[in-house]
Amino acid sequence: MAAVAPPGNSAQQQETVDSVIGVARSMERLDAWCEKWGDWCNPILVKETRQALKSRQFVITFSLLLFAALSWTIIGTFSLMPAIYDTPSAPRMMLGYYFVLALPMLLVVPLAAYRSLEGEIDDGTLELLSITALSPKQIVLGKLASAMLQMLLYFVVLFPCVSYAYTLRGVDFPTTVILLGMLVIAGVMMTIVALFFAPLSRSRSGRVMMLLVVIMLLVGAEWLLGLAAFEMITNERSLLGWEDLVLVLFGVVLLVVPALGYLLLTLAAAQLTPVIENRSTKIRVSLMVVNATVVACVTLGSTDPFDGMELLLVGGTGLMLLWVLASSMLVAESAVLTPRVQRDLPQSFMARATFTWLAPGPATGLVFSTINVWLLAGIAVGAAFYYGRDGNAFALRDQKMMIQFVFAISSYLTCFLLLVYGLMRVLRRKNNPRVEVGFAALVVVAVFAALGPYGIELYLNDFLDFPYSAWQATNWVWTLYNIGDGVDCYAVIEAMGTVGVVGVLGIMFWNPALVRPRRTATPERVREEREKMDRDKMDRDKMDRDKMDRDKMDRVPSSSA
Repeated sequence: MAAVAPPGNSAQQQETVDSVIGVARSMERLDAWCEKWGDWCNPILVKETRQALKSRQFVITFSLLLFAALSWTIIGTFSLMPAIYDTPSAPRMMLGYYFVLALPMLLVVPLAAYRSLEGEIDDGTLELLSITALSPKQIVLGKLASAMLQMLLYFVVLFPCVSYAYTLRGVDFPTTVILLGMLVIAGVMMTIVALFFAPLSRSRSGRVMMLLVVIMLLVGAEWLLGLAAFEMITNERSLLGWEDLVLVLFGVVLLVVPALGYLLLTLAAAQLTPVIENRSTKIRVSLMVVNATVVACVTLGSTDPFDGMELLLVGGTGLMLLWVLASSMLVAESAVLTPRVQRDLPQSFMARATFTWLAPGPATGLVFSTINVWLLAGIAVGAAFYYGRDGNAFALRDQKMMIQFVFAISSYLTCFLLLVYGLMRVLRRKNNPRVEVGFAALVVVAVFAALGPYGIELYLNDFLDFPYSAWQATNWVWTLYNIGDGVDCYAVIEAMGTVGVVGVLGIMFWNPALVRPRRTATPERVREEREKMDRDKMDRDKMDRDKMDRDKMDRVPSSSA
């Protein structure tokens, strides 16, 4: 006769079965999420990872990395004998391992990512990818994810060696973490920079030039980070004594690096986007993100006036250079909007009043750049007043000089953008120049604005020295020099700022069609095609859910048994 299991055992078995089913369902949900995420980025990631891991470049680099790590372990250990047993010996070993790991992460992997994206363009495979469901952003992110996976492999191989060096004493744990984190962040950023330069030029000579520029940037970054790593490792003072500085730098890296990376990735994806698409709005949004992060970084240093002023000067200079480059290209865009772009423009009054300036076009780019430049100028002036309260950071004279300097740069940049806007409209009557021509036009305008009046007055004075006067109002070099020398140039700044602002307002009111583009109706054929695509997507999602439900039902009886 078969034995009957006690009721208590049946309850325990049922509880065990329920727990197993719960774990199985959790794993199924995790698997479904991974599958969904993998469908979004998997095609390029899998393709690039397979090609990279099977390539001769990866095999040779990985083999050399292992050989270099083993060689340095043997040579470094024997060179430190017998003092390695009772004397801190980590700095020398850590420095060697850092340079072994920095070579592939800062040079080999970014250069391989550059060549991969450039090869897609050169071989014509990018055109095949463009007709698939993959967006340019997914293509760029797939290249970046493949490069990060290679970096992870290199990092995992060298991590035991770094742990071995840490056990030899002489380098504290925070320094080790910051050193490795700095290397990883720099490797990712340099890969993004390389991906940004890859589609920048389509001609053969231009690609050679871009390759040389990328190599120079990678070598320069490795040299600068090598110097920083040498100072960190060989410095006898621990980083634990610099808590405030480390926190500020950590905040800056945590905010600025992702913002700059997002901007460069957006620019790289925009270069791969067809001309009929809207390539400008995302770039403008990313520029605003960079503005917000730099302002947040300056706010982090507001507890100490001197640190805050240093962050304000560095962040303000970097932002000004960024906006000089970006604004010159925004005002050089084509004024012709494709029907596809016009169908996605804001429609309501509030949406057009707030989001029109994010739409493509040279007039909206001029207004957008002017608003951001003067907004940054106002923030810088407010920060100068804040840091200069009660004479904390600098004297009243220096505060006045800084305010005039900021307003002078904003005024001159606004006037120069107006001239570039006019020049590009003239050029586009019979030509179709690229937006990079706008930066060249800005350089030409700035040079002639400084050298023109100076050369004329120098000729009229028989090439003798002459004092600064109102005739040199457009000479921004001399004006900024006088402001730095303590000369009051308020009248010149007011005149240039008035001309710039009035010119921008004039363009806004005289060209309403360019500054405030209206949304066009979507054709019936396009609407039907979109609805069909949405229905097909819903049907595919429903089929995937039904398949997942059937798989769950098939697994439940086997788990119960």
